[in-house]
Amino acid sequence: MDRYLEPGTAVRLINHVDHSWEDGIVVHCWLSEEIGTHDCYIAFFGDAIPDGKPAEKPYVLRYASTSLTLLEA
Repeated sequence: MDRYLEPGTAVRLINHVDHSWEDGIVVHCWLSEEIGTHDCYIAFFGDAIPDGKPAEKPYVLRYASTSLTLLEA
């Protein structure tokens, strides 16, 4: 389902091939005419979002909002 995701929203990107995942936080989300859905920059932290300041700097990747699963707060 296409949806706008507010910055700060916790999300999970699931790899259905090997059943791994990465958790992240939405940095920015916009409606992309290029792909016809909402596109987002996500700061990824690995297999869990840390409490407080992370030990390592997250990396930011771009994914369509339809590729992301919302995490419960």
